[in-house]
Amino acid sequence: MHLYVIRHAQSTMNIGQGGGPNCNLSEIGRWQAEQLPPLFGDIPLQAIFCSPLRRVIQTATPLAEAKGLDIVLIPEMSEIFNEEWKDYRDYDWESCGQVLAEFPHAQFADYQDVNQRWWPAWPENHAIVRKRVQRFVDAKLKAYYGTDAHIAVFGHGQTTADMKQIANPGDTYPVYNAGVVHFILDSEGQCESVTLHKDHLGQHVYE
Repeated sequence: MHLYVIRHAQSTMNIGQGGGPNCNLSEIGRWQAEQLPPLFGDIPLQAIFCSPLRRVIQTATPLAEAKGLDIVLIPEMSEIFNEEWKDYRDYDWESCGQVLAEFPHAQFADYQDVNQRWWPAWPENHAIVRKRVQRFVDAKLKAYYGTDAHIAVFGHGQTTADMKQIANPGDTYPVYNAGVVHFILDSEGQCESVTLHKDHLGQHVYE
């Protein structure tokens, strides 16, 4: 299995331009997202899994459009609802229906009840986030182990870091905005090789 783990491109919050917990990409972030389709070129992606937050869907959209794929929204890949971030507790999060209305090329994973809330319960710690990312791996990614499938997973700083640790325990590659870490996993989910891709970001390489 070829697993591509991708953090969202630069957001307005990343550079102090506001926008709140469900902010948009910055101008540079939109540019970074547009660099992903050429990077993937002729790679035959089978699926694109993505956090339901706006900045992540916006990052995945150019690649999804280039590959003719819908984006599958994975609540477990959402940002950490850190206890220090009370704005995540107080934000009026969009319902599943509102998310799908804004992004008609997306759909929630089949196990998500679209009549229920999708966002995590505040507050969370790192251990809780690791467990929910592992739930996603167990529910969706393990089925691809031992195949030649190419799967892209888009998340946030914390959830992509957790995904990388699950794929390759002890992984030390940085998590860049719109950077891509490519893992080849065997039939048991063990990492055979790992490659960091950041040259497509040119001068705009940011953690």
